[in-house]
Amino acid sequence: MSENFFIIDGHSQLYQAYYAIKGLTTPTGQPINAVYGFTRMLRKIIREDKPCYMAIAFDTKGPTFRHIEYKEYKSHRKPTPDDLVSQIPLIYDVVNAYNIPLYAIQGFEADDIIGTISKKLSKENIECTIITIDKDMDQLIDKHIKIFNPRKKEIRDIEKLRKEKGIEPENVIDILALGGDASDNIPGIPGIGYKTALNLIREWKSLENVISNVDKIKGKKKQENLLKYTELARLSKRLATIDTEVPLDFNLEACRLSNFNNIKLNELFTNYGFNSFIAENHDNN
Repeated sequence: MSENFFIIDGHSQLYQAYYAIKGLTTPTGQPINAVYGFTRMLRKIIREDKPCYMAIAFDTKGPTFRHIEYKEYKSHRKPTPDDLVSQIPLIYDVVNAYNIPLYAIQGFEADDIIGTISKKLSKENIECTIITIDKDMDQLIDKHIKIFNPRKKEIRDIEKLRKEKGIEPENVIDILALGGDASDNIPGIPGIGYKTALNLIREWKSLENVISNVDKIKGKKKQENLLKYTELARLSKRLATIDTEVPLDFNLEACRLSNFNNIKLNELFTNYGFNSFIAENHDNN
């Protein structure tokens, strides 16, 4: 069996679990719904996919290089709910007990860490699966990198991207440059939504080709906006581009999935009230 590496978008999955499960607390009353959902997802991957290696990336507090370039980046997002913030150290404890490396680097997003690690692996011909619901990650797909969306139970690889959207992975950034991304408050060009951006990139293959051929694009208003907001589109592309050169200390063997600390896991699961997890605890040796 070929070696495979799973890397999880930590905050994305923690948020998913938080909103999917309500009202769950530990025996002492600590909210634990996000930790439960995340742990259940983690255990399912380990049991069913049997990865050789695993890592988890988290965002950090404070601005990133994107906030420095564009102060409105993600500015519309609500603060993380207090009862989710309180659960982050608890999920870190679970991840540490599984001996899974956890990456979080000041000034960078989890996306950038995932991009850097996945591209390192791809160069070594190691199959990599990214666990995320973030469609921006599609730009990372290549012959060794695929995306698994746990919400849709869907795997996206290079063939699926070509077949369903008629684009290459690098085109994902150009589409975001033109159409923007409301979830991250990336502006794009006014009046051009996702479908229009997708059609333009299918036809012209890149943002710069679209800009160079404005006179051939149908719709006077569209032409005007493309000319007027060219620099905004270029800014949007920079904001949407995942950094795959993050300075991080990465060691493949440190990510090998083995030697779970079952004593610690049982202790945590007991404290958290995860009785079913205690009953089915497992090792990956």
